[in-house]
Amino acid sequence: MVMEQRQALIRNEDIAPDKRNSNYASLGYALLASLSSVMTGYCCGVMSGAVLFIEEELRINATQVEVLVGSLVIVSVVGGLISGFLADAIGRRKTMLVAAAIVLFGCGIMGLSYSYPLLLLGRILTGIGIGFSYVIAPLYVAEVSSPASRGMLISFPEIMLNAGILLGYVSSFCLSGLSVTINWRLMLGLGGLLALFLAGGVLTIPESPRWLVLQRRTEEALSVLMMICSNDEEAELRLAEIILSAEPKKSQQQNSSSVLSVETCLTCATDQLESAKLNDNEGAGVWMELLCPSPKIRKILFAALGLQFFQQTSGIAVLLYYAPSIFSKAGFNSKSGDLGATMTIGLAKTVFVLIATCYLDKSGRRPLLLISSFGMTASMLVLASSFLLLNFGTTATGFAAPFAVLGSISFVSFFSMGFGPMSGLLASEIFPLRLRAQGVSLSMALNRLLSGIISLTFLSIMHALSPAGTFFLFAGVSTIATVFVYLVIPETKGRSLEELS
Repeated sequence: MVMEQRQALIRNEDIAPDKRNSNYASLGYALLASLSSVMTGYCCGVMSGAVLFIEEELRINATQVEVLVGSLVIVSVVGGLISGFLADAIGRRKTMLVAAAIVLFGCGIMGLSYSYPLLLLGRILTGIGIGFSYVIAPLYVAEVSSPASRGMLISFPEIMLNAGILLGYVSSFCLSGLSVTINWRLMLGLGGLLALFLAGGVLTIPESPRWLVLQRRTEEALSVLMMICSNDEEAELRLAEIILSAEPKKSQQQNSSSVLSVETCLTCATDQLESAKLNDNEGAGVWMELLCPSPKIRKILFAALGLQFFQQTSGIAVLLYYAPSIFSKAGFNSKSGDLGATMTIGLAKTVFVLIATCYLDKSGRRPLLLISSFGMTASMLVLASSFLLLNFGTTATGFAAPFAVLGSISFVSFFSMGFGPMSGLLASEIFPLRLRAQGVSLSMALNRLLSGIISLTFLSIMHALSPAGTFFLFAGVSTIATVFVYLVIPETKGRSLEELS
């Protein structure tokens, strides 16, 4: 097979890398694109602290709190679905700029709001921009990374997401001492500053070479690949591989039946791409393939959507958005104590995703996911048990708050080692090029939809089942997630995107 021959040549040790800093280029592009995740994380994390003061000033009830917190996540589904189409239509870079503009406008409205409806409007607009960012950051990073470092680089959006969440918690803690009429507005409005940083960073990075190939701009794609590959020969091989991956299936089958040189393969593939209409890359064709999938695509969808399902139904959104409220119910008696404990969760989440980054390309995806799901189950059991202690007298009640903090920190730590970075990573890896943008869009839309549903209903569920019963339910979901990972999720480390597709 020609594809296999090219992949072997790419891995061949006889191809000596030149002195260009290709790894640094990919690293820089990944970091700048991941600024969108800092913005996303901040806008998600800061509300958990800001809502304490919004309740005090605007006198909103529990239902309004649920709507305010969950609305960002629900409308991010809309942004996520639109972003896949937009990423294919105008490119990955411009989609990130659109996300930054929408978030800047939404945060400005929240920072200047004087009523609940206006605040909710700003939150909804911010959520649409956040939906764009959830999709486009891992998608772009996957498409500018090499197989050897892709796991580490695609984890950057998750690292930056956690850093943004931590920044939101720190901002809430530091600004909590200001007047209640000022502090929450500053907390929410500062997200607009991060959107400006994102826009500035995006203007300095190139377009994805894989999107450029889909637009038949092969010369531009080659120039980008020359910056991120170790030498010119590897860049040409990668370009040929990407072009054949983007071709109609009939052309791929014709090419696979003969042995071609690298130069002939590249020329032939480029000519075929230029002459093809590529109807299956148009939006309607892509969605038809996703909604009426072949057996192969059905397996990919089941793995990608299943991972998103278990990531959110395990309860991570609850700890991110309602941690202060949970700790208050567990026995903390001050807002500063609630926010301090919440800040510790954000710190643990950030540290452990950094640890996971070091092992994604060494240990692989599946081992980390299995460790993650086991740890999440145990942690939820500890958190549920902390609320059971509230029923056993004064002595036992004193242990409830420390156990709640321990279980929460442990949960987000194990989550960040596996399910946190892996859902976006695997979704970006396993879809074929022609389906990747909208496939990732669909999987992230499901992620955001589930997160929003859980955020909107958590307080009601906790009232119906009790805090202990709710967290035991999440522990059960994490147990099922372990079985799902073992039976369904493939190992993808060290393989190119085209090889996987």
